[in-house]
Amino acid sequence: MSRRAHSSTPPGLVIGLVTAFLALAGVGAYFFQKDSEPYRTVEKLKPADYFENANSLRGNAYQVEGTILNSLGWNPEKGRLFSIRVTSESKNWPLPILIPATLQKINIQKNQSYRAKVHVNDSGVLVADEIQKS
Repeated sequence: MSRRAHSSTPPGLVIGLVTAFLALAGVGAYFFQKDSEPYRTVEKLKPADYFENANSLRGNAYQVEGTILNSLGWNPEKGRLFSIRVTSESKNWPLPILIPATLQKINIQKNQSYRAKVHVNDSGVLVADEIQKS
């Protein structure tokens, strides 16, 4: 009676498939991590620079991430003014941030963390262009 040839999977093929899978997983993780910071191309605001001279920052766009402290005011045409606590250089800085009426659909609550793309208006106030929960 003759025996059948029994072929096994070559170890080189297994190693190649595992390597390809790990490389694909690494590329996927890179792209998912990249999407987790939507304003990565926008410079982070340095609160010390803002407090030193907010007027010198007018017209520039920045990224701000912090926790909402309080609602400071509301105007139906202009929007809502909040104070946001930003941690930088091991210090907590309270900053004013105006959420314009065009972003009124966002439910902003006290003690929640948000990330915003802002610009400094002519009055030196931070005005949110985009904002999302972080």
